Amino acid sequence: MGEEEKAEEKPEEKEKFTLHFPNENNLAIIAVIAGVIVSILPVLPAFVKGIGAILVILWGADSVRKTARYGLGTGVPSIGVLAMGYGIVGGVTGIVIGSVPALGGGGIVEPGVLVGVVAVGVVGYISGILANNEKFIGMKIPGLERGMAELGMAGALAVIIESSMIAGTWNAAVVIPEIIETGVIALIFILAAFGMLQPFNSCLGADERRGRTLLVSVEIGGLNCIIFGVLASLIQGMAQGVPLIALGAITWVLFYSAYVRACLNEAHSVVGTGLIKTMR
Repeated sequence: MGEEEKAEEKPEEKEKFTLHFPNENNLAIIAVIAGVIVSILPVLPAFVKGIGAILVILWGADSVRKTARYGLGTGVPSIGVLAMGYGIVGGVTGIVIGSVPALGGGGIVEPGVLVGVVAVGVVGYISGILANNEKFIGMKIPGLERGMAELGMAGALAVIIESSMIAGTWNAAVVIPEIIETGVIALIFILAAFGMLQPFNSCLGADERRGRTLLVSVEIGGLNCIIFGVLASLIQGMAQGVPLIALGAITWVLFYSAYVRACLNEAHSVVGTGLIKTMR
């Protein structure tokens, strides 16, 4: 058999579904800028805050991916929960400090909330140093210091923005009775952590690809907006909640469909179960 015939018999490779996300550094810059703007301007509409929340969660998911791909394995859920553990501490700290009038609390621009974000970023960086240092834990994971700082900051921004999405402000006088005392803060913890840890956890394996993994994060960010849009409707009214729900629904449908198409195109074979209609 000639070389030409062999080439003809070789099966064609499936074309990957590709959505071009910014590289890690550019994505971090975009998410930080968007997160900071939305955080210090709590007067913005809820759906605008929803866009900021999706970007921050996407950044957190990318940080989980680049930190956990060095063999953490079952540590993927742990590092996502750790990120939101830092986030709760940093977010609530920023909310309390930022609500002080002397630090700009009560104005149109409220920068005091960023104190908690910066503080938890520093704590995360130090924890990464201690985790990698041979005299302490000695994990020796490349880039862990930066990863832990990013995860802490992403978690804090997620808490601040999502609290503001639901309550209309992150001012402590409103957040404490409406978000913390009601237990909604636990829902924020769970859903934001889910958006950061689940993408890499679900795509983990030899064929994991950044573009496909991050699609999961965006669609989970859409689910966050739907759920928090319902809560925003109850607290702030339909004018704030409905556009947020619409943003979440559109985001979820588009990115979940994109993820399914990517999986079908890149899988070696697909066996229909009847639960999800096969798409090509």
